[in-house]
Amino acid sequence: MAQEAAKISKLMNAEVEWTSGIWSFRKKRAVKLENSKSGFCCSLNMEVSFYGIQEGESAVNMAEVFLVSEEVPVFTSALKQQALLFPTNYLQQVRAMEHGLCCLQLESLEPVEHFVGRLFEGLLVLEQQIPVIALQEILDLPDNSAVMHYWHSRKGAGACV
Repeated sequence: MAQEAAKISKLMNAEVEWTSGIWSFRKKRAVKLENSKSGFCCSLNMEVSFYGIQEGESAVNMAEVFLVSEEVPVFTSALKQQALLFPTNYLQQVRAMEHGLCCLQLESLEPVEHFVGRLFEGLLVLEQQIPVIALQEILDLPDNSAVMHYWHSRKGAGACV
């Protein structure tokens, strides 16, 4: 199990942790949102956990990927473009949140390297997009699990950290 976790840690460039029989990691990515009046940067999470790992065998995989609504079709399309077919036991649902954010929830029963490989490719596609996402209206965001922090500024005055 530790060898599989080490491979995943290297691929995702994230610290994989072991807690109560479950392996997990969290990735954060900065997204800049703006309109004609203001803009801000926020950090969106991807939380992944898996258990029952045995080399080359199926594991129970779960992920929550927080996305801006415009990113959902791009990310889900990237998941479908993988050479590996989705496993028979695969669940994907999108939960709409406030301020144009979404939580994509994924679950599968497959080798963890297949599941994480799909997520990795989806993130690569998002990174290739223009990093600024235009919104019709930007409101002050409450502190919640999807948005870890943000900086509100006038257009052009803010920078993602």
